[in-house]
Amino acid sequence: MAEEGATTDRHVGPAIRIGRRAKLNRTVIVRAAIALADRSGLEAVTMRAVAAELDSAAAALYRHVRNREELVNLVRDSALTERGEATATGDWQTDLRTFTHGLLELHFAHPWLAAGGLPTKLGPQAVDVVETAMSLLTPHPAGRGQKYSAIAVLFELVAGFARSAAATQPLIADLAPRPGEPDADRDEAAGDHSETINGPDFEAQRAHALTVILAATCGVLDSEQLHTRRDP
Repeated sequence: MAEEGATTDRHVGPAIRIGRRAKLNRTVIVRAAIALADRSGLEAVTMRAVAAELDSAAAALYRHVRNREELVNLVRDSALTERGEATATGDWQTDLRTFTHGLLELHFAHPWLAAGGLPTKLGPQAVDVVETAMSLLTPHPAGRGQKYSAIAVLFELVAGFARSAAATQPLIADLAPRPGEPDADRDEAAGDHSETINGPDFEAQRAHALTVILAATCGVLDSEQLHTRRDP
């Protein structure tokens, strides 16, 4: 018999944890890795770091992902699902512009996509991106090899502009106004970069990037020198 005033409540079995950790699987791991890459860059994505994001042991991740190389490839491929849809209308120039704009926006949102060179293996999403681009170019008379060359130029230029934009972000952050900073001091420090900080110039840079990429891509497609080696 329990003594008067004594506590009789006892835990039966293990205590229930509030906010139970998510069950590990590839999707959960890749989402955590993308979030980490967005905050700290692709170089920060390691098995140990992603495991820490998930409040898990690194060894647990290896049951779902072989190594960091595979994880990085999965992260890059999964991010491509966020790109804007581009449906063929028969007007290949308009379709190519829509496709390129979507790819640029994706790379600006995830600048680490352009880091570290090409992936060691093309995943299903990357293959789908290439096949989509090829289908949009169906009305153009260039051969398949020439179209693949044009698409390769497009991808490389998109990555290049994304890398350039990412490199300027630390400068823009340094020049951005801080709470309590006098307007005069802020404006003097910003100088010619004020438009970049406030937005319009950045949008103009994006528009310029789109124009340059399309011009270069169309230049490859319409090259007479490459036409002479057109596929049969």
